[in-house]
Amino acid sequence: MAMYVRDITNEEGNKLHRIARKGADSVEVRRALVVLASAQKMKVPEISELYHMSKEHIRHIIRLFNEKGLDALKPQYGGGRPRTFTEEQRADIVELAQIPPKTLGLPFTHWSLSKLKEIAEQK
Repeated sequence: MAMYVRDITNEEGNKLHRIARKGADSVEVRRALVVLASAQKMKVPEISELYHMSKEHIRHIIRLFNEKGLDALKPQYGGGRPRTFTEEQRADIVELAQIPPKTLGLPFTHWSLSKLKEIAEQK
């Protein structure tokens, strides 16, 4: 069974064309192009070949657009890995790294990450 986007309004169509032509975010532009192609009744495999995207990703974009409309074009970036250090710990490490090791009575002239880690753990 072929999968297509829902019927788009004139306002949505104009906005999609504007994003596809002059969009600043490459993710939004590619998603707008996929939606426009689907609105013209291109099948998922054809869109996949045209834009070099996986069929699963194209289906995902179509489903999102059908549910959320134009909000589906915006990328939803994840938060990434949780921070390892608190802001206070980061500030202490930065402060330590700015002090020449000789000033602290250490037998080397430059910091390496391993030496910085070792000294920071001692404090």
